[in-house]
Amino acid sequence: MTWTCSRYLGVSLLLSALGCGAAPPNATTGRETGETEADEGQAETGESGTEGSTAPETETGGEATGETGEPACDPNAPTLVEREYLGPGDSREAVELSACNYHVWWVSAAAGSELTVAIEASEAVDLAISYPDEPSFVETLSAASLSPAGAVELVSPRSGEFAVLVRPTNPGDDPLHELDYDIQVNCTNQCQLETTRFPTVMVHGWTGFENIGPLTYFYNVQSDLEDLGYPVVIAVLDPYNSVDVRGEQLADFVGATLQNQRARKVNLFGHSQGGIDSRYVASEAGGGYGDRVGALITLGTPHYGTPFTDVALGLFPGPSEQVLVFLLNFLGATQNQQSDVEASLYTLSETYMQHEFNVIYTDDPRVHYYSWMGRTCVAAIGCQDAVDPLLLFSYEILFGIAGPNDGLVPESSAVWGEYLGLVPADHIDEIGQIAGLTGLNFDHLQFFRDNARMLRDEQF
Repeated sequence: MTWTCSRYLGVSLLLSALGCGAAPPNATTGRETGETEADEGQAETGESGTEGSTAPETETGGEATGETGEPACDPNAPTLVEREYLGPGDSREAVELSACNYHVWWVSAAAGSELTVAIEASEAVDLAISYPDEPSFVETLSAASLSPAGAVELVSPRSGEFAVLVRPTNPGDDPLHELDYDIQVNCTNQCQLETTRFPTVMVHGWTGFENIGPLTYFYNVQSDLEDLGYPVVIAVLDPYNSVDVRGEQLADFVGATLQNQRARKVNLFGHSQGGIDSRYVASEAGGGYGDRVGALITLGTPHYGTPFTDVALGLFPGPSEQVLVFLLNFLGATQNQQSDVEASLYTLSETYMQHEFNVIYTDDPRVHYYSWMGRTCVAAIGCQDAVDPLLLFSYEILFGIAGPNDGLVPESSAVWGEYLGLVPADHIDEIGQIAGLTGLNFDHLQFFRDNARMLRDEQF
């Protein structure tokens, strides 16, 4: 259904509000700023108030000027007031709405599930559900005029977030006119399906591992999460290159994902260098996507660098030539790819990460950063995972320099933002390689399910 600016039965004023000059959130795609500014005093996006609150909620818009008596607003061109996120089963009571404003709430639903939004108001209201990225919210998925109570249902066309719009049906010419309403959100069919609000972009580290061949990097993770209902996309970047190159590739990929998924934000999950590329995208000095990233999770990412790459590049004492040959073979790189590999190695060095990247590409305060790390050891002596033979050489050199590690990254280097802890896995077990054969104490698919559910529960 596409709403136009023509007046049409009970939804005419909402159409006018949404399609004819109102000021909705500036939802954009690509590399432009897409931050949504909530009215002062309103809850920020991504945070919900006290569930089931019965206290009246007031707003300040819509008062007449005391000196001239002229209205401070035109009820036929109301101002957007952004409300909070409502999960399934959440409700709000006695929400006050003036003639000068319309409300936008955020909800989510998994593809194929049915979402029901119910309203009971003191007088007639118009209610609509729209994609969240539509700048004017004109293109609606479900809408009705409710007088004064009723509901709209939506069978979700894709997993993720939607906008719910509430507007007085007959605001009249009085900017002081107000009504109040109760709102409740429920899943009413296929409720076993799960979803996050924002699609998760999985960001790979080095690819082309020796002996892995054509296997997917995050082994069977995307299909497993999609079967549960979660929206997941896999970024495709250069197998190995500097963060300047891969970070820009990821920024472009995120922009395309926002458009393709009809989303306001994404979550980023980066493994190894993928975590550095993700931080680049979120940073104002890099991709500048901080307003369009909800959460950023890293796994086995050397946030302070790994001295193993410093050794390979001759930046730290050690068998540099032997280490470089090991890494080239490990990555399956050909001779003409050596320059790209060395650029990637420098990106992951302590020299670069501590003295350049972390200084320039600072975190965006609007993004929530999480980190995980794997722990392995020789023959599982002293830990719950035996290092893969592919990583034994690098593990032993790195252990002598920096102590416990996952075979490529020191544990101390992987902590960033909210640290979630250790998993019993080496660097390739962390992503379910090779071909799903990980240590007995680590189920990589369950690990990624748990992270998706954490994002869901934290309203990302």
